[in-house]
Amino acid sequence: MDFVKISYTARIKEGKVFDTTSTDIAKKEGIFDEKKIYKPLAIVIGESQVVAGLDDVLKEMKINEKRTVEIPPEKAYGQRDPKLIRLIPLGAFKKQKITPIPGMPIELDGRIAKVQTVAGGRVRVDFNSELAGKTIVFDVKLEEKAKNDEEKVKYLIERSFNDSKDFEIKLKSKAVEITLPETASKDRNILLRKASLSAEIFKYLDPNEITFTENWKNPKKVEKKEEKKSSKK
Repeated sequence: MDFVKISYTARIKEGKVFDTTSTDIAKKEGIFDEKKIYKPLAIVIGESQVVAGLDDVLKEMKINEKRTVEIPPEKAYGQRDPKLIRLIPLGAFKKQKITPIPGMPIELDGRIAKVQTVAGGRVRVDFNSELAGKTIVFDVKLEEKAKNDEEKVKYLIERSFNDSKDFEIKLKSKAVEITLPETASKDRNILLRKASLSAEIFKYLDPNEITFTENWKNPKKVEKKEEKKSSKK
């Protein structure tokens, strides 16, 4: 099972770019998101972490290889399903103090949908992906491949924490020890991120246990140390 990092730009055939790992392309195409981290994506090939058509192509690619691939709907985001379009009473929205407007994305029953029309006291909502029924074109490059278990753990850390910088990893007999940097420890979603990472490590590396260590530094002493460094310059 190969752990790899890929860079890519995805667009609708004869249409616009909707996703990319490149900051420059995101800005050029008007889809830049300040909250998103633009860098190569870490994935496990064959584990449905990208659309099926891209997964199939990656199995054949070598490090540093680039390809442009056209993926039909059935291997991308699926065909549009009329059964996923529902009519919901307007009152159901009013109870939640929501004023539905055509084009508005909403969450219903734990799923994301889009309001299509509002008329006659009813709201037509579409649960199909916006990319359903579309042929997708990927410009993809296989950047690198994990060479050992430690690199695999780093890739999995990036999937849960977005970055593996300053994480310390120790692999022992059927055990994984991970020391988190203070910045990661302060993340509000730390428990969810650790749970997600643990699940993937258990799945792909099968250790008996995983130990997380968090180091916190006294901010006052850190400030004093920085002041002393500045005064010596």
